[in-house]
Amino acid sequence: MAKRVIVFGAGPAGYAAAYTLAEAAKPGELEILLIDQGGKVEQRESAIAELEEKKRRRIKELEDKKRKFKDDKEIKEIEAQISFHRACGFAGVGAHADGKHIFETALGKRQIGSNLGELIGQEDKDYQIKARKIFQPFYEKLTGEPMKPVSEERLVKAREIARIAGRNDMDYVVAQDYHIGTDRCPTLAKMIQDYLEERGVKIITGSRVVDFDERKVYLKNMTGSENESELDYDYLVVGPGRDGSAWLKSILEKRNIEHGTRPIDIGVRIEIDAEVMRHLTDIERDVKLEFKQPNGDMIRTFCVCPYGQVTIETKNPKIVEGAAFCLVNGESRSERISTNTNFALLVRMPLRNDANNAAYGRKIAELYEVAGVNKLILQRYGDLKQGRSSKVEKMPEWRVQPTLALDKFTTGDIRIGMPGRILDDIRYGIERLSAPGLIEGLNQDSTLLYGPEIKFHGIKIATDRYLASLSRPNISFVGDGTGIARGIGGSMASGILAAEGILRKLGLYRE
Repeated sequence: MAKRVIVFGAGPAGYAAAYTLAEAAKPGELEILLIDQGGKVEQRESAIAELEEKKRRRIKELEDKKRKFKDDKEIKEIEAQISFHRACGFAGVGAHADGKHIFETALGKRQIGSNLGELIGQEDKDYQIKARKIFQPFYEKLTGEPMKPVSEERLVKAREIARIAGRNDMDYVVAQDYHIGTDRCPTLAKMIQDYLEERGVKIITGSRVVDFDERKVYLKNMTGSENESELDYDYLVVGPGRDGSAWLKSILEKRNIEHGTRPIDIGVRIEIDAEVMRHLTDIERDVKLEFKQPNGDMIRTFCVCPYGQVTIETKNPKIVEGAAFCLVNGESRSERISTNTNFALLVRMPLRNDANNAAYGRKIAELYEVAGVNKLILQRYGDLKQGRSSKVEKMPEWRVQPTLALDKFTTGDIRIGMPGRILDDIRYGIERLSAPGLIEGLNQDSTLLYGPEIKFHGIKIATDRYLASLSRPNISFVGDGTGIARGIGGSMASGILAAEGILRKLGLYRE
């Protein structure tokens, strides 16, 4: 009788786990179920298009009646539904991400987007390479171009940047990265989805996992009826994504699954004239520089979007636990359509080992939500240095104009919701990064700061080297929301590792 493996969370970690299981098993050996509370790719795209059109009609209706639509309840509900479909479903947030797929490090002191090194040491890179090999045929089919490794010419230029970074006590990390553009992410995701179904993976959408124990997962239907059901399993792979981190922590506590905490990343998104970073982004799109404050806090650049746009993520209780809030993010499409570059400047915030990091980050986000009234806060760096709020009436005078739509942010003071220690780190980081040869000029008055940007991956679960829980050996934990990874490549690597662990237990692993 076929063993049943349930994978829930159909993001990169989940689909990589399902892919690895499906490729290794012969017909009849495994029943693989991949579950997500959102829809399949085509369902997500259709729903978003319909909701966007519904929103446009509602705005026009209110404009015709000369009524304000900023606080309209119907529009807020539509926007909440849009945010759900952008975040949840096959490929997760990655279906609408910034289009960069980053794998093993080519230059630098660590593997990007992964904490697997804590368990498997140097083999972390091997699993990043395995993730790239899964990605490769889909990338090449989509783009019509072969995947090319970092060229020697590019590495020569990168080594010069690494030399300058080293002189400034920073680590410069260059990885094998492949950019397809935000606009093409859904197409890539659909290709992977279709392949898995052809390989016999059963994809169950519209079903939210509300609980699990050592033998069953408990589901709630998300398509309207909200009926509850349950499924038995032999092995379970848990990958709820960053937005599921707070929910997962509550389940770990409820089920007495051994876990601790790891630091959470909190910061801002910076937007600048693209020319300030062009010498860096022409070498490596996702410029990664890491360094420490004298107080020991780690500061890093993340998710650089050359010639991109700043975006907003509206979180609501359908996706995350707690109240609704907004976070800032960024994207780059397949063509250059902006004269700005944006990136996150994040602080690795160390809390006590028994702290609830996800709740801490959520409270900061909720404070910004109250201050911005369903919007992000935007401030010029020049105004921050002067200790004053940015004013909307001054925006026409700004040299760097925001790419985020005016109705998505409030000009003001980012200090209103940011803990002083993190803000001190951010200002310190901006000044350090402005060193000659790095992001010289980053500390100019024209630089724009949006807040908040928070990465929810503050859990550290006790597992074996194949990510199986030490408390529940038939449950494995993968992806960003479990604290194992911090990005698409790292998440895929964790899914592959967990799947191999299951295959080994079943005697199905084949080199």
